[in-house]
Amino acid sequence: MKKIEIILCLALVLSFIPTGCVTPSVESLGVRAELLASARRGDPDFPDGRSLVLTHFSHIGQLVTSRDEIIYVVDRHSVTAAALSPHGQKFIMFFDEKFGFLGKIGYGDSAPLWCDGSKLYVRGALDRRFWNSAIDRRLEKIPGGNVIDVAAGFEGLTNYHAFAYGSSGGIEDR
Repeated sequence: MKKIEIILCLALVLSFIPTGCVTPSVESLGVRAELLASARRGDPDFPDGRSLVLTHFSHIGQLVTSRDEIIYVVDRHSVTAAALSPHGQKFIMFFDEKFGFLGKIGYGDSAPLWCDGSKLYVRGALDRRFWNSAIDRRLEKIPGGNVIDVAAGFEGLTNYHAFAYGSSGGIEDR
């Protein structure tokens, strides 16, 4: 074989080897874009880009209620633009299956981690000191925990403690 044929064969073989970088699917990019557009329209406190700047907006996953309704979950962070020291807001946001904004729950350290069925696991227990919305006040009556459960739908969401390594307290949780 000639040198050029060997190089072409090598290039063809190497083109099939994964590089370690994965391009997100068009579908997942479309879901995030829809959720972001809905958040801008539906959340009255959504960052305006001047006094409050959006710094993080990630689609965590989706939950499924007992009625097979889909609820999308987003983690949103923003910072106050004119502040001398950085501070801002963190919210777990919820959207229906048509990407309609349902509501949000404020948090500090208890970031959303993963979705499993109707359950959203968070790090540690939800931080009640950051709550200020009507949803947050509704949850004040419920003992805190590391699981937000939407089995009864968004309006019937609950919060409780479940032993889940990585979410609730370390190796003691089995």
